[in-house]
Amino acid sequence: MTRKVYVANNADGTVSVIDTATDKVSATIPVSAECSALAGCPFGVGVSPDGKKVYLANVETDNVTVIDTATNTVIGFIPVGVAPVAFGVFIQPPPRFAGTPGQANCYGQSVAALVQQFRGLNSAAVALGFSSVSALQNAIIAFCGG
Repeated sequence: MTRKVYVANNADGTVSVIDTATDKVSATIPVSAECSALAGCPFGVGVSPDGKKVYLANVETDNVTVIDTATNTVIGFIPVGVAPVAFGVFIQPPPRFAGTPGQANCYGQSVAALVQQFRGLNSAAVALGFSSVSALQNAIIAFCGG
């Protein structure tokens, strides 16, 4: 799986795509012809929960650019209010696991399913976006009602 970071370049109206495996810029995406050093545009990036789209707030053009992460191309613009700013966090529903909340074996079933699917809890934590195995375990406990 390729991991990318999208960085808003406000002064030149572009977005840099950084390949985290190499720590190098792999692409530079122009946001809009209306963006320039005098009318800086990109001011914050948000990534969809599935990682398929990047949303870029354009502070001077009052819209949001939509970028397809598979192709690193602009696929649309969304008109919004005046001078939008974004800070990259999408609110997601709480995670669901394999066990049944409230049942004594909920935690064990959930862990077993994750170990089988991801070949270990470390891999599961990374794949699911948890900062550590402990954070994943705490989420399972919360899901199970404990």
